[in-house]
Amino acid sequence: MQDPFGDFMAWFNITFALFKTPPYAALFIMVISLGITTLSNLAMKRFSDMRRLNRYQAEIKQHQEMQKEAEKTQNEKLMRKVKRRKAYIERIQREMLTQRCKPSLMFFIPFILLFTVLRAFYFIIDDPITGAGHDQVVAVIPFSVHKLLPFFTGWLGVPTAYGFGITFFGFYMMVGLGLGQILQRIMGVSLT
Repeated sequence: MQDPFGDFMAWFNITFALFKTPPYAALFIMVISLGITTLSNLAMKRFSDMRRLNRYQAEIKQHQEMQKEAEKTQNEKLMRKVKRRKAYIERIQREMLTQRCKPSLMFFIPFILLFTVLRAFYFIIDDPITGAGHDQVVAVIPFSVHKLLPFFTGWLGVPTAYGFGITFFGFYMMVGLGLGQILQRIMGVSLT
């Protein structure tokens, strides 16, 4: 019986074998992450009204400050004003959430498929019968992070002879979260 995913992964493993081990694995994952983040930000910019979202964010921030002030001073007049605006603030928060989720929903399935392919690419099968295996190290931090933060072991990577080896998932999350914020600011889709 044909296994299209298995055949595709065999081709992918042969074609991109260079990018399976450090340091090329880290560069490959970084480029993929930057590409996904850039595409997502471009979609956000294209399908969302960023001026309106920024205006809504400023109104929400002003409302939160007014609410803190009302709670701190126990000013009845200010508390009534906060309560009157609460429904409006909740409505614009829902609208902001909807606007920010639209582009994500468009790319959700392609991103999941890409992530599945990369996850399979950086997974080493130890037992072909059960499918058991371990994640491959894609980057090495030259110091022992696991001694200071032991919960990183297994979650983000494993200790190695040269420091702390970060697996695909851990490295992708670090790059995605770190560079994602920077790219959002550069591309003007970050809510300030």
